[in-house]
Amino acid sequence: MQYVYRRCGWLLALGVIVASGSFAAAQPNIVLIMADDLGWCDTSNPLTTRGHASDFYETPAIDRLAAEGMALTNAYTNGPNCAPTRAAILSGQWAQRPTNNIYQVDHLNRGGPDTLLVGPRQGLPRGDDALPTKTFTYAEHLRDNGGYATAHVGKFHVATSGRPITQQHGFLENMGGGRAGAPTAYHCNDGEFGPHISSSLDRFAGFYSQDYVDRHIKPYARNQSPESIDQLVGTPIHVSDAMADAATWFMEQHKTKPLMVQFHPFAVHTPIGNKQARRDLLAKYQAKTPGDEDRNASFAALIEGMDQSVARLIDYLQTTDDPRNPGQTLDKNTLVIFLSDNGGKQPQSNNGPLKGQKGELDEGGIRVPMVAWSGNPTLVDRGTVNHTPVSGIDLYPTFAALAGAGLPEGVTLDGADLSGILADAEATLDRDALYWHLPGYLIGGGRDQHPQSVIRAGKWKLLYNYEDQSFELYDLEADLAEANNLASSNPQMVRELGARLIEWLADTAAPLATVRAGELEVEAAGPYYADGEIREASGTLTLTAGDEVPLVLPAE
Repeated sequence: MQYVYRRCGWLLALGVIVASGSFAAAQPNIVLIMADDLGWCDTSNPLTTRGHASDFYETPAIDRLAAEGMALTNAYTNGPNCAPTRAAILSGQWAQRPTNNIYQVDHLNRGGPDTLLVGPRQGLPRGDDALPTKTFTYAEHLRDNGGYATAHVGKFHVATSGRPITQQHGFLENMGGGRAGAPTAYHCNDGEFGPHISSSLDRFAGFYSQDYVDRHIKPYARNQSPESIDQLVGTPIHVSDAMADAATWFMEQHKTKPLMVQFHPFAVHTPIGNKQARRDLLAKYQAKTPGDEDRNASFAALIEGMDQSVARLIDYLQTTDDPRNPGQTLDKNTLVIFLSDNGGKQPQSNNGPLKGQKGELDEGGIRVPMVAWSGNPTLVDRGTVNHTPVSGIDLYPTFAALAGAGLPEGVTLDGADLSGILADAEATLDRDALYWHLPGYLIGGGRDQHPQSVIRAGKWKLLYNYEDQSFELYDLEADLAEANNLASSNPQMVRELGARLIEWLADTAAPLATVRAGELEVEAAGPYYADGEIREASGTLTLTAGDEVPLVLPAE
C-alpha cells in the first residue's frame, strides 16, 4: 500500500491540549539515533528482544530508554544492510521508487559472474548506492515547511560526498557524513578522523584532557574505576565521543528553533579490534567474565562507547532549558528514536534466535532493536512495550506529522504515520503489510542472499525465491527462528500473500532480476508479475538472456 500526500502547509494546532501536569508538544525536537550493524540481541535490554538480552555487552543508556519509553519488538529496516535503510528513511520510499533506487550496498551483483540471474542497476551511475539529488528528504521537508534547524552527525553513506548532504539533502550542518560505509579507524590521528569520516567532523578531533574525561566520560561510565578512565588523558579522541560533542554543540547553537538531529554512529561497523576500542572500555571487557553467547571484548567496547554517546545526548536534553518553552527542559518537547540500520554481522554480532544476518532478508538481517523515548508522555506512551510491526520507512510521515509541517506536494511516501501508536501503546496502525524487494545477490562473508521479494502481514511472513519460483511461509508468532516452512501445508495463505506481493510489485513498478544466459523455463498458472505489470498465463514461459524472471503464483 502506498500513501500519496499533498502539501497542506502549516497546521494551526501546533500545540496539543493535554492533561494537567503534562507538557504541550509543539513542534517537538527530533533526535534520530541509528547505530550501524547493531544486532537484535547486541544490547543488554530484554524489552526490544522479548527477553533475549546480551549476556556480555552492556548498554545502560539504551536499556534506560527502553524501560522509560516504548520498546518496539517488531521493528524492521527496509533493506538488509546499510545503504537501503538510510535511503528509505531519508526518502520515505520503497527501494524501487526512482527517487530512492537503492536496494543494498554497492550494487546488486555481489555474487560473482556465474549466478543464474543478473540484478538491475541501482543508485547513481557514478555512485551505485547514492540517493538522487532530486530526492526530497524528510530533512528538507522539516527545514522548508517546519522551520527546523537540521543536522547530520556521523555516517551518511548514501551521497557521493559530504557536499550533497548540506546542498541537496536538507541538512544545515554535516559533521562526519560522506560516501563511505565504514570508518578506516575509530580514533582521530593528527587532528583528523579521515579518510572515510568526513573532515567536517575534524573540528571535534584532538586529545582527551582531564577536564574532558571528568565531564564527558566519568558521569556515563558503569562498572569502571576513575583510575582506569584517567588513562585516556592525552590519547586521541574516539569518534563516538566526538560525535556526541558535535551533536550537543549543534543543539546548543540552535535550540531557539525546533531541532532535528540525525545522529548516526559509525559503531559497530568494521573495523573491529583492540585498536578501534576506547582503551578504558577494552580493559573493562577484557577483565569481564565472558558470557555464554557473547564474549568479544573489542566489539563490546564499541557498543558501550556508542551507548555512552547516547547517554550524553539524553543528559543534555534533560538538563538544558528550552528557550521555546520557558520553565521546562528540552526533553519535555523532544522525541528520540533509537534503532539499528540492519541486523548484526556474524560472528561478532548476536541476532539471538533469529535466522540469518546482515545482508539477508531473513529476520536476522532486517529485524532490529528500536526504542522511542521522550520526556513528554503525550509524545511517547512511557514504560510500554509495543508489538506492532513498524519500519524505518515510517519515520518520514511520523516526523512530518509531529512537526505540523503538512506533507510534501507530489511526493509519494510509502510509510505510515506512527505518532498515534507512539503516543498510545493500545492504538492500532492502519496498514495491511510490510514489504521488501531485493532483485540481486549478496553472497560471501557468510551471507547467501539471492533475489527475493518478501511480505509480512500480521504474524505471517512469505518469501519468494526468483531462481526456482519457490515460496517460504513462516508463522513468526510461533516460529521466530523461521525454522518451519509452512508453504506446502498452507497453500491458501501462500496464494493470498503472493497475490498481495504481486500487486505491490506492480504498484511500484519494481524491476526484477534477468536471465544471465541461455534459457529458463518457468511454469505459470494464472497471474504473474514481470516487466512492470501483472499478466495472465497458463503453461510454460520460456525466458532467454535479458528477460525478467517473474513472480508466479503456485497452481491451485
